[in-house]
Amino acid sequence: MTSSGLTPPPEPAPEPRGAVRRWLAIRRHPAVWCTAALLALEGLVLVVVAVVGATDLLPGRERVLGVAIALTLSAAGGAWLLLASAYGVTLGRAWVRGPVITVQVLAALVGVNFVQGGETALGAALVVVPVLVLVGLLSGPVSRFTGRRTYSLDQD
Repeated sequence: MTSSGLTPPPEPAPEPRGAVRRWLAIRRHPAVWCTAALLALEGLVLVVVAVVGATDLLPGRERVLGVAIALTLSAAGGAWLLLASAYGVTLGRAWVRGPVITVQVLAALVGVNFVQGGETALGAALVVVPVLVLVGLLSGPVSRFTGRRTYSLDQD
């Protein structure tokens, strides 16, 4: 409180600086945000899978150690790739298309196997989400936003 009995107004939030300001200044189509959000969601699911896989490596659990390590590292690497791709989509990078298309096709094929094996809900999710990501990634606004541009060597 001040001497007049009034509380001073709160301090304004600091303005973003540098790279954050440039990232926030880029105008993006809603399709870009949706595609990036779905990729980030897939990446976060793989983070959870990697953490669960890491807990399987604890002593006292029955497992095949080599398989547990391979699955945990694969999930962690896939999570990194999907989260980096989600960020790359928001930046309009052209490199994201190849890895994202590859991962989505493989995820959809795994989903089809789950459906054929009787795990309908999980299989359907593993088919629907990758199809939505592919539709978003190959849509006009996202394709234009992530189109190849020419950069000088010091920019990229």
